[in-house]
Amino acid sequence: MGEADVAARFGGTAEARTAVLVERGMGRAVAAGVAAGQDEAMGRAVLAVYRSADEPGLGLPLERAAARPGLAILATADQVAGTEEQRRRAAARAGARVAVLEGANHWWMTHDPGRAAAVLTGFWATVR
Repeated sequence: MGEADVAARFGGTAEARTAVLVERGMGRAVAAGVAAGQDEAMGRAVLAVYRSADEPGLGLPLERAAARPGLAILATADQVAGTEEQRRRAAARAGARVAVLEGANHWWMTHDPGRAAAVLTGFWATVR
């Protein structure tokens, strides 16, 4: 199933891949750049990342992340990264600060790069 999904998403023309990314919420200019890089190698990498998430014990020691400063971006219109409750629970387990981006989706950094940069640099300024 994964191979079929990757072939469907990364196949076809760059224009078609751009259109799919835009439909899924990515800004057009960024989508065109991403689509240009979508190839067989990227597909293998995507499958490897997704499949590694199913490894036993992965994510269980999330509390260890609290040893370092962390920031969890909560884009309220993101329908890809789990529910808001799940993301807040993971952030709390990791001891991460939560930045809420109202109305932003999974591709939050492509829609309002200024706001994204402000959130990130604001967090980084607090880290020693």
